[in-house]
Amino acid sequence: MKSRMHVRSIALVLSLSLLVACTGDSPEETKQRKEEAVGEVDLVRLGCEVDPILLDRIWRGYDKERSEDIIMLPKFPNYSGTFAVPNHSGPWDYLQNVPLIFYGPGIIKPAGRLPGPASVVDIFPTMGELTGVDLPERTGRALTEMIEPGAPTPKLVILLVWDGVGRNVLERWPDAWPTLGRLEREGTSYLDAVVGSSPSITPATHSSMGTGLYPRAHGVTGIKYTLDSGEVGVAFQGRDASVLDVATFGDLIDVELGNAPKVGLLGWRSWHMGMFSHGSARPGGDKDVLALFEEGNAIGGNDEFYRTPDYLREAPGLEEAVDELDRSDGEVDGKWMSHDILEMHDNPAWSNFQSGVLLSLISGEGFGADEVPDLLSINYKMSDIVGHQYTMDSPEMEATVRSQDDGLARLIELLDETVGDYVIAMTADHGHTPSPQRTGAWAIANGQLKEDIDAFFETPSGKSLVKDTSAVGIFFDEEVGAEMGVTMEDVARFVLTYTIEENHDGEELPEEYRDRADERVFEAAFPGSRLAEILECAGRN
Repeated sequence: MKSRMHVRSIALVLSLSLLVACTGDSPEETKQRKEEAVGEVDLVRLGCEVDPILLDRIWRGYDKERSEDIIMLPKFPNYSGTFAVPNHSGPWDYLQNVPLIFYGPGIIKPAGRLPGPASVVDIFPTMGELTGVDLPERTGRALTEMIEPGAPTPKLVILLVWDGVGRNVLERWPDAWPTLGRLEREGTSYLDAVVGSSPSITPATHSSMGTGLYPRAHGVTGIKYTLDSGEVGVAFQGRDASVLDVATFGDLIDVELGNAPKVGLLGWRSWHMGMFSHGSARPGGDKDVLALFEEGNAIGGNDEFYRTPDYLREAPGLEEAVDELDRSDGEVDGKWMSHDILEMHDNPAWSNFQSGVLLSLISGEGFGADEVPDLLSINYKMSDIVGHQYTMDSPEMEATVRSQDDGLARLIELLDETVGDYVIAMTADHGHTPSPQRTGAWAIANGQLKEDIDAFFETPSGKSLVKDTSAVGIFFDEEVGAEMGVTMEDVARFVLTYTIEENHDGEELPEEYRDRADERVFEAAFPGSRLAEILECAGRN
């Protein structure tokens, strides 16, 4: 059994070294002490002391060609971001536990809230079971226990994602989702469902939903990833799904049924395309419906591989939704809760607008109008943006979740009237981060970390050891490192000695953090290439 005393002794040595460095030593002495502290770090030993469940989630989310070169795990509850704009990427349960609720009268059993393991990768094989298509075996399992024996094939299966509304958000605002609560009671809800991989980030999780695989197999590891050229790119750039290495359930079901199903996505960014399809870019595929919100009421797609209905390109309803929200506080000034309603998609006006567009799309395209099962994926982005801008603890979050729940009620009303046999699978791509005022988290400034890495290693002016950073790691510039004789291991050791005081901007620390100045901000940091070794050390291989 591995002792944690070794880890605690290292932490103590590091803290003492940094404390002494702040007691009047010369810059040269301070530098020497820091170098000594960095040199004492055992990356593998510290990494394998991480909770094995967290390591498993990191492993599932890692791809050696595309992921960050250096993986960083903040000390709980710290996160990379700012105090004003928190991030939500990591392996911890509060970000991983998401709703997974299936509802469909006469098709889904009214089993209510069920304990037990489930994951978003289970959506892929379950879609095959619902539509009667034999999909290839992948990581997820088909949730057949919730399907009524002899149930009809649904005319329409909807995958509905409330972006960022993990279980922790639902629990924080229990009265804001009465319609979803009814679906839990009258359908089947998997209470312990998880994302299952880290980073818990939109493109990666949506792709896991669509493929039944984790990122190390489907290839979409995050928003940022390493291109074949070695540069850092963005997932689904140009609304092109080629970064997704495997077919989705939308691809496979559509082709198996002779392209007769209608397959569509209504969302806000190309990051959601992983739960959708490759369209005509995949052999045998056709141009599925892609509708992504752009500026104002404009909606677009990618006409090369998909089609966007003309009647959606300038959808009506935004002006009315904005006016209704504007008047709700008794003053017509274009603001809600002191925020400009049109400035960003962070309020109920946008979710109400999207709900209207959704109903138009279903009716206009005839989703669920015949016996061939259609597939429609939907992402409500407003809840995620609100969580970033105001935290999940804000009244803005409560109101936005409530507005998305109102949209769900409108959707069910339409489906009951026009479709009849349908299934809604509702989930989220991750939870959200509580306010640091509630948790005491330190918001790790990646820009400051990058500056401090280059300062410590004395990187020449105009160069950097860090190509880019993400919420979970560092894209390392190997060319600069080779010139300087600095390795990824060297940088990771520095990261593990990094403290709250060092990550601060030089002004006086906020009062609530002053007695924590020497506290390390990261629990683990290591090159991704050492992950297998760390897992073996932790007894996971």
